[in-house]
Amino acid sequence: MGAFADHVAVTFHLERNPRGALSALLLTSGASVLDDRTFRVGEGTVKLYPAYGVLYCSASGAALDHLRSCGLFMEWLSIIAEWPHRITRLDVAHDFDVDGADALDLLRARYPGGRVNLGRKALPVSLQLGIRDDGRETGTFYVGHRTKARCTARVYDKRQERLDRRGVDGAPRTRFEVTVKQDYGATLRDAAEPDRLFWHVAAPALLDAPEGVSSWSPDWSQGWKADPRSERLPAEVLARRVSESSELDMLMAIADEMGPGGRVWLARRLLDRLGVEVRGSLVSAPVRSPVAAEG
Repeated sequence: MGAFADHVAVTFHLERNPRGALSALLLTSGASVLDDRTFRVGEGTVKLYPAYGVLYCSASGAALDHLRSCGLFMEWLSIIAEWPHRITRLDVAHDFDVDGADALDLLRARYPGGRVNLGRKALPVSLQLGIRDDGRETGTFYVGHRTKARCTARVYDKRQERLDRRGVDGAPRTRFEVTVKQDYGATLRDAAEPDRLFWHVAAPALLDAPEGVSSWSPDWSQGWKADPRSERLPAEVLARRVSESSELDMLMAIADEMGPGGRVWLARRLLDRLGVEVRGSLVSAPVRSPVAAEG
């Protein structure tokens, strides 16, 4: 696997934006709603909320991984591409089968003065280190961390990070990640095809670029169009969510403990929550059967 988008943040006009379409796609992917601005998407999050006169949309790396695994990542970009937007942050990463401690040792030896030039000027280096079980020092090598630079980077021991966060061990792996801000000139094409941007920032300061990598410039994306997408009807999205809702299954199981009328009681609470007024009475149904409404 080459470079991949690991975080995408965009803003839209507050009155003209694809909030509904993005929300529907997230629900299609199996996302759950945490609050009025946050979706849980796989092991990551997507935030969608108004702020400072714009609609802000931010997808974490884990959320983008989930969308890729569902085959929905390009559709996500396609929805964004259909509306006027501005990319405020784009993270592009590349994993290598290298021991993180070795990678950090090489970078620390290469930059003993603590400054790395990723572009116009040298940026300060900061380190977050710890001791692994094997006694070696490892962690994260930051370039331009917490500065206002247009692009920054970090290199970290991905194997150790997974072990620390999830208790899951694996093969040696080091992640090189670059971040560009809104005035850098990145576009959605850089999220869809991130190799050029990654090597433009990372090489030669952090890595030697492989042969054949095309050059990057802010205007290289001109003429790029997202793949056409099929429109999902709201009824289709809702029907799938209801039929596959594990939370609704759990609520029905609890209602069944109340006896034959449990699901009727649950249906009334759901209608109240939806603000739907039903005239007449609900028809009682056998346990574990859908509840219908009359009149």
